[in-house]
Amino acid sequence: DPAAAMRRILLLAASAHALTTSSRRRFGLGAASAASAAALAPAQPAAAVREGSTKSGLRFRVEVEGSGDTPKRGQNAMIDYVLRVGVDGKPPLYVDGTKQYGLQARPLQFTLGVGAQIPGFDEAVLDMRVGETRTVIVPPKLGYGANGTEGFDDKIPKDATLIYTLELKSLLPFAPTDAQQKWIAENPNPWEK
Repeated sequence: DPAAAMRRILLLAASAHALTTSSRRRFGLGAASAASAAALAPAQPAAAVREGSTKSGLRFRVEVEGSGDTPKRGQNAMIDYVLRVGVDGKPPLYVDGTKQYGLQARPLQFTLGVGAQIPGFDEAVLDMRVGETRTVIVPPKLGYGANGTEGFDDKIPKDATLIYTLELKSLLPFAPTDAQQKWIAENPNPWEK
């Protein structure tokens, strides 16, 4: 049951966050650090507006519904994100993100749907609206696959499930380059390969 699997993964992510927060307190890193860690907490399952999955196997849970525009392939978007990695049923671990302990969130600019990101990231964001926050579970085939990021930065193990918390902050004017337009035409649905 995909909905039950989504709830289990979200609960694992929440458990991992709770362990991180309690560990920070135990090692005397203070309430301010614990409060900063709370900003990284995955959304609680009860707050979902809707959830679903795609034909490719991507699963998502919308926490805050957006009311703005939906991005187009080749468009640049400003996104806040937190990336956690799950392997072999262990609690997901924080890997990367624009929200980090003790620092103010700094959205990053991404060009969407032109092969610059992993297919699962593109597919997830292209389905969002500005202002939306969602948790996305990206299976290995839509992420870094059997190799992970081995030989690059080694942060993502092979066959890892990626868990993103994404917030689509804004869209920049639509102006894909010629090379991006060509790639879009040659790869109509790269996440469904």
